[in-house]
Amino acid sequence: MPSYFFHTRDGQKLEIDEEGTDLPDDQSARNAAKELLSALNREKLPNGDHMSLSVTVQNAEGVDIYVANLRFDAGSTGIPPGPKIRKLDGE
Repeated sequence: MPSYFFHTRDGQKLEIDEEGTDLPDDQSARNAAKELLSALNREKLPNGDHMSLSVTVQNAEGVDIYVANLRFDAGSTGIPPGPKIRKLDGE
């Protein structure tokens, strides 16, 4: 079974997968990368208004075969709040 390496990046912090994971094929590695990115997202809630996560998959030959990115950006719109909408009785 082929080995795949899942390197992760959280902002500027890069973590290299030195051990690898044996999976049946490239599609299985892509699916595993998506699952890993989803888990990282749940684990590392944004500490502020910006966050960037990525997972790069390399095969045993060191070739990048897939990359998945997730970016979070939030901030004020600068638009003052509008009037509150009231629900009328009977609606």
